[in-house]
Amino acid sequence: MSRQRTATAFAHAALALGMCAASGAWAQAVPGSSVTIYGLMDACVTSADLGTDRINGLNSGCLYGSRLGFRGTEDLGGGLRASFTLESGLTIDNGMLGQGGRMFGRKSLVSLSGGWGAVELGRDYAPAFYVVQPIDPMALGIGTASSTIWTGAASTTAARNDNAMNLLSPTWGGLTIRLQVAAGERGNNGSRNAQGVNMLYRSGKTIAGLSHTRVANATNSDHDRATTVGASHDFGAFSLAAIVQSGAWEGSRTAAAPSSATSIFSRSYRSYLIGGSVRAGDVGKVNASLKRYDDRTARDFDATQFSVNYVYSLSRRTDLYAGYSRLRNERASSYSVSDATTAYSGVTPGASTSLIATGIKHVF
Repeated sequence: MSRQRTATAFAHAALALGMCAASGAWAQAVPGSSVTIYGLMDACVTSADLGTDRINGLNSGCLYGSRLGFRGTEDLGGGLRASFTLESGLTIDNGMLGQGGRMFGRKSLVSLSGGWGAVELGRDYAPAFYVVQPIDPMALGIGTASSTIWTGAASTTAARNDNAMNLLSPTWGGLTIRLQVAAGERGNNGSRNAQGVNMLYRSGKTIAGLSHTRVANATNSDHDRATTVGASHDFGAFSLAAIVQSGAWEGSRTAAAPSSATSIFSRSYRSYLIGGSVRAGDVGKVNASLKRYDDRTARDFDATQFSVNYVYSLSRRTDLYAGYSRLRNERASSYSVSDATTAYSGVTPGASTSLIATGIKHVF
């Protein structure tokens, strides 16, 4: 980079910091402005059976990923609002940043909203995530649906896209539409163009959603794609949920389902989930799911997974939990069992793998 371009970059950064400082001071004085600090801390003890090896440890985020966040909003008048969200992922067992060391790797957005909907710019979850997460009985925790149901991001190890622009509709009778376009950047460690759309319906105790995702390869010559549909309903004492996804990985990425927990998806696949929750007394809940991954290539690398957990609420902010997940690999596949933050890889091909975890979650 030339000296002139370096100086320009520093000037832009200084201007941005100055604007942030000024807006912070302005928010202190203007009615209708607010900033909220929030977070979630989750620590767990785990034991993972990999077939020929067992891994025991203290981990961060089995039920949910630990985080620290800041969000703010300003009422601009006339129904117009400006907002921001900055959210850091944390690994509570060692105090480090998550998402590869990003300061705000979970989410970093600025938005403008009104009666017409909203525009959001920054790093955000892919639209398929907003369908899968609220419907998955495990809430993407122990035995997460995302191990066999793609959440639509450019990387299968994360549910988020960089350089994202979201267009959100207003809510019509419980229905909202989200459109996302994420631009890839040359030299940005494999960042790829991504597009996604979802329709999400929420009414009373019913959630239903549909999404479609396309993610280009590094040369933008082909793309991955998936269509996801799911629904759940809370009957009071119990709830039921189901998700179906049909997708295909583009040719240059993989010829068949690889033996890797970080990229289970193949040239052609179907993935299914059924499950639900049962209330256990006034402060307890049992959640369970059964998943089937159907690799439709010639190698037929299939897998079946059962997951169950029990969550006991000590208060509105603090839960104790324990969970179990078992994944049965077929033929030579070696997919790994996962929780909210960790894929326990290193599974012997064709072997079953399982995870036992217990922990505590506290929100603030």
